Amino acid sequence: MGSLRLFLFTFSLIIVPLLSASNEKTNILDANKSKTDQVLNPLYQCDIYPRVCRARGGVAPDCCKKKCVNVETDCLNCGSCGKKCKSGETCCKGKCVDLWSSRSNCGLCGMKCRYNETCCKGKCRNIYFDNKNCGACHNKCKHGESCAFGMCNYA
Repeated sequence: MGSLRLFLFTFSLIIVPLLSASNEKTNILDANKSKTDQVLNPLYQCDIYPRVCRARGGVAPDCCKKKCVNVETDCLNCGSCGKKCKSGETCCKGKCVDLWSSRSNCGLCGMKCRYNETCCKGKCRNIYFDNKNCGACHNKCKHGESCAFGMCNYA
C-alpha cells in the first residue's frame, strides 16, 4: 500500500504539472493563432488593418472593399479601388489595356512592339511589309501581291 501511495504521489508531481503546462501552452498558442490569423489572413478585415495586405506572404499589397488586391494587375481595381477595366481589357501596371492592340502591351503586359511595328491580335507586326497586315491590321494583300511601304502591289 505504501508503494502505491508513493507511486501516486510521484505521478502527481511529474505528470499533473506537465498536463497543465501543455494546456496552458495550447491555450496561449490558440489565442496567438487567432490574433495572428486576424492580422495575416487577407480575408480578415483589411479595411481595419490595411497594412495586413502588405504582410509577408500576403496575397496582394492593396486593400479594396475589405479584400487584398493588387491594383497593378486587378481588372476590378485597376490603378485604384473600384476602377474596372472594360470587357476584353487587362490591367497592366495599373492601366486598363487591350492586349490585342496595345503597342506597349502586345499579347502580354510589358511586351512592347518596336517603333516600326503595330500590335495586331496580340502580335507585333510590321504593317509596312507584312502581306497579312499591310498598312493596317488584318489588311491582306491579294494572292500574288506583296506589301511594300504599307501598300499592296506597290510599284
